[in-house]
Amino acid sequence: MQNTRIYKILISFERKLLNRFGKFLNSPYFNMNSAVVTLGEEMIKAIKEGSEVQSKEYYWTLIQGKELAYDDIKFRKLCNELLERLERFLINEQLDSEPLLQANLLLQSVKRSKINHLVDKQIKKSNRLIEREIDKSAEYYLRVYFNKKILQSLKTNYEKKADIKNALNKLSYKDLSQNLDSFYVIEKLRHATDVLTWRKLYKTDIELDIGFTLDLISKYDLDAVPAVNVYVLMYKLMSGDGAHEEYEKLKSISEQFIDNFPKEEQREIIDVLLSFVIKDVNKGDTKAVAEMVSLYEWGIDTEIILNNGYLSPTTFRNYVVGALRLGLYDQVERFIHSKADLLEESGRENAVNFNLSRLAFYRKNFEDVLLYLNKVNYDDVWYSVNSRTYLLAVYFELKEYDALEAQMESFIAYLRREKSIQDLKRSSHHNFALKLRTLYKYLNNKERLRQIRTEIVEDKNVFNKTWLLEKIDELL
Repeated sequence: MQNTRIYKILISFERKLLNRFGKFLNSPYFNMNSAVVTLGEEMIKAIKEGSEVQSKEYYWTLIQGKELAYDDIKFRKLCNELLERLERFLINEQLDSEPLLQANLLLQSVKRSKINHLVDKQIKKSNRLIEREIDKSAEYYLRVYFNKKILQSLKTNYEKKADIKNALNKLSYKDLSQNLDSFYVIEKLRHATDVLTWRKLYKTDIELDIGFTLDLISKYDLDAVPAVNVYVLMYKLMSGDGAHEEYEKLKSISEQFIDNFPKEEQREIIDVLLSFVIKDVNKGDTKAVAEMVSLYEWGIDTEIILNNGYLSPTTFRNYVVGALRLGLYDQVERFIHSKADLLEESGRENAVNFNLSRLAFYRKNFEDVLLYLNKVNYDDVWYSVNSRTYLLAVYFELKEYDALEAQMESFIAYLRREKSIQDLKRSSHHNFALKLRTLYKYLNNKERLRQIRTEIVEDKNVFNKTWLLEKIDELL
């Protein structure tokens, strides 16, 4: 039974969703098959209690009785019927979350059924929904377009009704067209930003031509629509056509209108802002580091960059690294302890201990670094590689050169052995280990140290380059 599709879906549901599905299943309007109800209720009960789901034969006997022998084909059909009810339930759940779509569907039904007495009420209701709608991204303009289109068609059907006619006369065919244009332009630009992301991630050469879209925006002044303006600026920044002026414009508009976008698109906006800033961060721009930290604080405090209520370990440590580079040690410590609960439990301990070790390293509390790193689980390759690298640096700081040499040999062998590490990262950490080995062998040779420094500066792929250069400068 555990291998059935319906069970795999139900086991993934939260308790509240299971309860709602149970109520839906018991509604005679949606389901009149008592066998389907019994099967669904029993499965929901087992999942909620945390007990093992019973066998197919058990459920068959429960539903059909002991007299009727188990029939696998009929039981599969029963499971499929339950799955169909679940699909209908999910449709209803989605529909409940979209009041403007409901209003449009109701207006269509009113038009089709010619329920004259509901027309005026539903026109006013849908207008109120449009005025109150917060989300004003692409889907909003598509919904408004369909709403106005239905209302235009109602004009013909009910033109003899003076009160309705007055309401419909206020509609503009220009507004109807502009809503459709806005939807098209936003979706086209959003798709274009997706393509630019795919190009970067997968090194593909997907053709992209948005000349017509940009002409449309210019011709009809569609950049007056905040969502259109946001995606134009996002596209410019991602394509390389935008500079700091476009960044500041996007940030300003986003801060003002971010709530007009669904959560998924809010994350996309902040991701584009972060990507642009991180380019400058990687060039060593301190102002860009402060800007990056500010963006992360905005995204975390508003929960925009949380995924299902959780903060990713990557975002967690990126904030820590940025704030540490600014010397905000106390702020980082508060962040680690106060935001730890936002991490998923499975990776929380590793993330907290590793980032506390980083904080201790910046504070030069090297014994504490060792203490925290000893608590990190090395089963995760990322933590394994980075923790081992920090160990090398700590042993150097503590002048424990025997331990450093032993750890270095082990680390280089690990990098060679672990196949899941990306080549670029493997090379970066390997170069760090080799440079550090050369450094401690020539601690008293200033001429050789200067040569090593030049090599490190010229090598673009060395992990923790800033720290290595700092150590050389201390020796010169």
